[in-house]
Amino acid sequence: MNFSENISNKLTEIIANELDLNSDKKEIIAYAIENLFLFLLGFFSLVFLGILSNSLFSILVAAAFGGLLRRVSGGAHFDTPIKCLVFGSFIYTSIGIVAKKIGEYNLFSSEGAFYVILSICLGLVVLFAPVDSDSKPINSIQLKQTLKIISIAFIIMTLIVVYFTDNLLFSVSAVMGVFYQCITLLPLFNKGR
Repeated sequence: MNFSENISNKLTEIIANELDLNSDKKEIIAYAIENLFLFLLGFFSLVFLGILSNSLFSILVAAAFGGLLRRVSGGAHFDTPIKCLVFGSFIYTSIGIVAKKIGEYNLFSSEGAFYVILSICLGLVVLFAPVDSDSKPINSIQLKQTLKIISIAFIIMTLIVVYFTDNLLFSVSAVMGVFYQCITLLPLFNKGR
């Protein structure tokens, strides 16, 4: 049992005993508590690393765009949520720092590069999304189609947002966050799926 599961199980026991819940409802509450705990831990680690690296804005934008896409497209998974959280924090911090440097040195003077990258992302989503995992398989064909459509719509929405945004740092961070997430869809990182 991992750290986050341990905490969520203890909190669930307290809540379930207080409210006299059955085992199905206990399981739902444990899942919700663990997800909330991991989200908060991830968010605060990104805020801490963002303040430490003086790249808070770009880190949070990259993580928001990449994370939202991940919710519907899936992608490569680690065997524990904590490993995923640590790796994700490292990656999004790195993306944020690089995006800030790109913005500072105006290395993306052409918006065309954003559109090329997002077009590649669209292709990856069309080909591979959604990617499920052994622990969370997607068995419904209808759900798979819905997740693919939402993933495609998210890439198109990102393209529109970038088109209408004058903030270079925002655009670079958003595009890099989406691009990283799309890379996790590649079969190379999802062997056996």
